[in-house]
Parts: sequence; structure tokens; C-alpha cells
Amino acid sequence: MTQSMYELGKKHGTDKVTHHEYHEIYPLFIEKFYQKDGAMLEIGLDQGASLNMWLELFPKMHIYGMDLDFEGTTERSTIIKGDQSREADLSRVVDSIKHPLYFINDDGSHIPEHQVLTFNKLFPILEIGGVYIIEDIETSYWTRSGLYGYKTRYGVGHRKSLIEAFKSAVDGVNFEFSSTRKAPLEHQDSIQSITFSRNCVIITKKEPGDRTYRYPNKVRKLF
Repeated sequence: MTQSMYELGKKHGTDKVTHHEYHEIYPLFIEKFYQKDGAMLEIGLDQGASLNMWLELFPKMHIYGMDLDFEGTTERSTIIKGDQSREADLSRVVDSIKHPLYFINDDGSHIPEHQVLTFNKLFPILEIGGVYIIEDIETSYWTRSGLYGYKTRYGVGHRKSLIEAFKSAVDGVNFEFSSTRKAPLEHQDSIQSITFSRNCVIITKKEPGDRTYRYPNKVRKLF
């Protein structure tokens, strides 16, 4: 029987459990993959704690990673060296995936613009029914200082905030009624749900497509 995310997170010492307490929300979305073949991908994955947790939590999956400072391959893991702020590096990651991908976890730079770029680039390679989680969204609320050499001058309501990007995407998810997908996020017709939780956003994927609203005369067209 697979141990819980909490048990494995404590065992390997990842702050996903010891500090962020993501084990309280993640299993609701990812436990269906615990015994599934295929793969997961984490942005910001080196050879440390979270890699070891994922390898045990998903014993049948290949674990892919992208990291600024490390690359390497084992029988069940592939880590590509790259920078998520660079579209070319993200393209290399896309080209490296050789298994059906069911779970993507962004624990990279935590910079909102990078998180949006990474979502736009990687969401298409996620399988239908897959889960995409963006961690450390706290930086969208930071109004001073910086992180990893980047300034973090955002705050509530800031136009470049990741939070605002996903708030706007709610209208795109409801395109049938809203008739608009005005947001920095692409692939809104493939988003099944958006869940906001403590310091993370969780997105699930569906088949792309539009439905026709049965009350079209109730909606004022915006364009």
C-alpha cells in the first residue's frame, strides 16, 4: 500500500509537507495517480527531498524535472537543466517527455510572469484528466524586495499577479456564458476547473471545446 504524501514528505524532509502543508489539499487531486503508469513533471526539481517523495508516491511513474542547477538521469527519473523564464528551455523539456504526463507541479522561480509562461507552454502536454499545480503563489502578494534576483513588486490586484491571471480565467472557463477569454492564460477551453488553496492554484484539464449556451439572448456580446 502506498504511504501517504504526509508520511513520505516527512520521511524525506520536503517543505511541501513540513512547512507548506500541501498534503492537506494535493491528495484530493493526485491520489488517483498513485498506482498509475505514465509520468509527472516538476519545475524546480533537483536530486533532493521532493524527488525522493515523488518516486515513492508514484511507484509506477517516471519522474521528470526541470532545474536551474542540476541535470541527470536514472532508471525512473530525468532532470533537464534549464530556466523556466526562457521559452526555449521549456521547449526542451516538452521535447524530453516520453511518457503520458498526468501531473505537473510548478515549484520553480515563483515569479508570476514565469508561472504564466510555464503554464501556457506546458499545459498542452498534460493528459486529459491531468492535474497542474502552481506552488508558492505568495509572491503575487509581495510588494517589495525580491527572490532569486528578480524583483517582486506585485500586491493585491496587480495586473501581473498570477492570482489575477487565474481570476480572469474564470470567465474563460465559463465562455459559454461570458463570451470572453480575456486573460494572459492560454488554453482556457481545456481548463476543467481552477481551485485556489493556501499558497497554490490547482488546475484540472478536460477535452477542449465550446458548448452553445441554450439562452443566447441572455448574454450581451462583448465583441
